[in-house]
Amino acid sequence: MFTIRRYDEADAAACGQCFYEGFFTCPIDEGDRIFLRDYAQVLIEKCSFAYVAESEEHQIVGFISGNYSKKFRPNQKNIDRAKRHYGAWCRMFFKFYLKRYHLSEAFQKQFDDFFLQLKERDEKFFKGCDLELVALSSKIAYRKGLGTALTAKFMERAKADGANTVRLMTNTLASWKFYEKHGFIKTLEKPFPDGSGNKTLIYEYQVNH
Repeated sequence: MFTIRRYDEADAAACGQCFYEGFFTCPIDEGDRIFLRDYAQVLIEKCSFAYVAESEEHQIVGFISGNYSKKFRPNQKNIDRAKRHYGAWCRMFFKFYLKRYHLSEAFQKQFDDFFLQLKERDEKFFKGCDLELVALSSKIAYRKGLGTALTAKFMERAKADGANTVRLMTNTLASWKFYEKHGFIKTLEKPFPDGSGNKTLIYEYQVNH
């Protein structure tokens, strides 16, 4: 139904749409889509590698990305790291913080909530980790089996590069049970500071065990 291949910078807009479908529920307009494209590009280009899932109709229906720790040295040369467009990154952050993306009210609210959750990430929880699974997202219509295929490709790459410990951050608002079904072990559970009862979760996977 789909193939997994290396990310290309031309995939940014489609990955932005996958990111939206994976994490948000509100309707979006063109201004929101432009922001999502730019956000996905920066997110993926900051990582060590990324893969996309492409349907038989040549549509990008999902992506996964990972980032190696500064101390880890892959067995293979990281030849497929996405090209870094630093100028585009600076423009994106400038526009975002000056509120020049003209995001719709509904999306702005949901993204603000999402951004607050991201701030729960604590670097100390990733010490001793070879590889962080940074993002896994897919289009709703293609989710059946897609996350599994992307994760399998991710782990195949991790093993080939000699990584042992993979960690990720998620929360109880996301599809955290997916990771438990695929062998990830919860190592940390931290309540949101807003008193909502939701929790930030850190999961770990031992690649070579």
